[in-house]
Amino acid sequence: MRCYFMRGGRIEGVTFLRSGADSALIEEAKRAFAKQVDQQFDGFEIWDGTRFVYRSEASSPPSGAERGNG
Repeated sequence: MRCYFMRGGRIEGVTFLRSGADSALIEEAKRAFAKQVDQQFDGFEIWDGTRFVYRSEASSPPSGAERGNG
């Protein structure tokens, strides 16, 4: 399994994950992503060969900034 670290829609880094249930892989990838704070990645994707497993985006303000309704 691979966890690709993304920046600007492109793969900018990769780490290998242990095999296991998807939920365990997601938690492992979240921990690996948290260790990459100095790299300023946007998010990550998990792939099992050609099978897409999960995509996570880093927290960011909504585009256009939130505005009140009144």
